[in-house]
Amino acid sequence: MTQKKYLLGEILIKLGVLTEEQLQQALKEQEIIDSQGKEHKPVGQILLEHGFISPNDLIEAIKIQTKQREPI
Repeated sequence: MTQKKYLLGEILIKLGVLTEEQLQQALKEQEIIDSQGKEHKPVGQILLEHGFISPNDLIEAIKIQTKQREPI
């Protein structure tokens, strides 16, 4: 059975530290940055810069995301 792999934003929402609206705002900003040819910013960095999440929130979400990628 395959397990669904969640994106970072989805994990942060499930943890209750981020809203869907905040995620959409960060994703839109990321898209604008990319379309302007500027250096790509990971969504986690954008969320931190806006104060939507804490560094600890990001670390926890990355740990969860990394565990999903480990072979069973």
